[in-house]
Order: sequence, then structure tokens, then C-alpha cells
Amino acid sequence: MTDLDNLVDRLAAQHRRTPPLGLPSRVANAALLGGAVTLALVFIWGLRPDLAAASATSGFWIKLGFGAGFAVAGLAGLEALFRPERPMPRRLWLAAIPVAVIVFAAIREVATVPVTQLGALWLGKTALVCPFSIAALAAVPAMALILAGKRSAPTRLRLAGGVIGLASGGISATLYALHCPETGMLFVATWYLIGIVLATGIGAICGPRLLRW
Repeated sequence: MTDLDNLVDRLAAQHRRTPPLGLPSRVANAALLGGAVTLALVFIWGLRPDLAAASATSGFWIKLGFGAGFAVAGLAGLEALFRPERPMPRRLWLAAIPVAVIVFAAIREVATVPVTQLGALWLGKTALVCPFSIAALAAVPAMALILAGKRSAPTRLRLAGGVIGLASGGISATLYALHCPETGMLFVATWYLIGIVLATGIGAICGPRLLRW
């Protein structure tokens, strides 16, 4: 046997001893990669100029937590949906938590603001831009999660695509909050949620085609 044959045998044996990357790690790595690229895009886009002051307010962290809650729920669901013949993951109910929190915060806000200011609070200055920006930024983590899905064995492709959109929309909304100057909880409860729903719908539409394996 030649030295080349020995080298090939050693490499093959080493490959057999190396365990494949687990599905949870694959999903987490895809989310981290997509999130890092999205964060870079947000930096290029520009952080809100009062970020330091905003970070001292509870509303800022509620806004971040709103998106993060959807991201966690979606990623937890994907760990099941990337396996064959899995039912609707119960973990998706975690998405109800950020909805409940933001609705409660918005109701409290509405109760303390004069009626004449509600329109400005609801629309802010970026209502027509916000949901589409969140949906557009969600394409980046979605692509990374789709690649992770194609390396797995999902069979409920439309549902998996929708949950990819949910997770990606949550990641996008979380990072978009670093750019977004809006502070109203009513604004977040409306326009951020619409952006995440848009990303989820697009994922459900594209899932059967993009996740086919």
C-alpha cells in the first residue's frame, strides 16, 4: 500500500469518527449567520442617532423583545419541522407571548395618551416603510435557514417555509429596532407585527419550492 493510500484511509477513518452537525446546531448556526449579515446591513443603513438614550428606556427593550420572541418561537419550531413527518410543533405557541406582552403595553400606552395624539402615536413617521423593511431584511436569515432546511429532511414544506419566515421576521424585527426611531408600543404592535406576518406569508408561499429536496 502506498503512502497516498495510507493517507486516504486515515482521512476516511477520521471522517467516520467525526459526528455530523446536529440539527439544533445547524438551525442555530444558520440563524447566527443570517443575523450577523442582517446586523451588518442595519449598521450600513444606520443606527438610530439616539440609541444610547433609547436603550435606557423600557420601551426600547420591549421592542427588541417583541421581535426576539418570534425568533425564538420560530427557531424552536424548525427543530421539529426540519425532521420528516412531524406534526405542528407545540413550541410555536411561544409566539403568543410577545403578542400578549406588546398588546398589554399598547393598551397601557393608549390609556395614558390624549385621544388627539393617538393617530401620531399609531402611524409615527415610518408606518409605510417599517413593515416592508422588516420583511425585506428577513430575506437574509431566511436564506440561511432554507439552506439548513435543504440539508435536513422536512416534509411539511409549506409549514416549514412559514415558520422560517416567522423566525426570520423575528430576527429582522429585532435588529431593525436598532435603526427604527419609533418608540410607541401601538406602533410596534401594528407595523412590526405586519412586517413579521408578511415574512411568514412569503415563507409559506415559497417554502414548497425552495425546501424541496
